Amino acid sequence: MPRNVVVILDQKEGRDLVRKICRKNKIGLPEFEELVAVEVDQVGKQRKKGLWEAFDDILDRINLEESDVP
Repeated sequence: MPRNVVVILDQKEGRDLVRKICRKNKIGLPEFEELVAVEVDQVGKQRKKGLWEAFDDILDRINLEESDVP
């Protein structure tokens, strides 16, 4: 995903805010960026084929990582 597509992720203040919110919600910034990238890749398409499956895969990985933590 080109960094300048999502402006909040392209600016230091925005990234810091997103990082803080991600930390509060126990989601890693890389996973958040991956979710955003999947959505951005679908922009302009009439049918968002595969979007929900991609979201499920990413969110499942997050849940697995959380369950691995003692």
